[in-house]
Amino acid sequence: MRKIIPSLDQFLAFLVGWVVLVVLGATVNTQFALGSLTDLGVQIPFSARIDTTFKDIGNMLPLFGSIFGLGFLIAMTVGNVIFSIVKILPDMVFALAGFASVGVTLLALKAAFQVTAIGAARNWDGFLMLCLAGALAGYVFSLVAMRRRTSPPQPAAPVGS
Repeated sequence: MRKIIPSLDQFLAFLVGWVVLVVLGATVNTQFALGSLTDLGVQIPFSARIDTTFKDIGNMLPLFGSIFGLGFLIAMTVGNVIFSIVKILPDMVFALAGFASVGVTLLALKAAFQVTAIGAARNWDGFLMLCLAGALAGYVFSLVAMRRRTSPPQPAAPVGS
């Protein structure tokens, strides 16, 4: 019987991937909102874009991180099951799982609340960019998980010393 509790390596990989997802997702959302203001003729200096992005990352962290984190957790679990079956291309498996996690979460939010809760997802290009942020987060999860799984063992002390 397979163990259900994830290893410390898997937990750390999930945490790193989740941080990437939250930071990129909030950044995409902020830049699309600022882009909409720019389309209306508002001049937004680069420093204001950076400042707004950092503030939005902090402000969106609790809710965005919780909602998309749950979807990311489910996707990485399913990705792990798929990878254990196919045993090839882990980076591709987890990147696709991350992509799907964001897409499914956004569609579920739309179905549940009859409104697109994340402003960037109101257009297909924003929806796609958020999903690509999920794909990158899944890829990072895979890199961290596989690197830690395949790290070389430490050399043993010489015998007789």
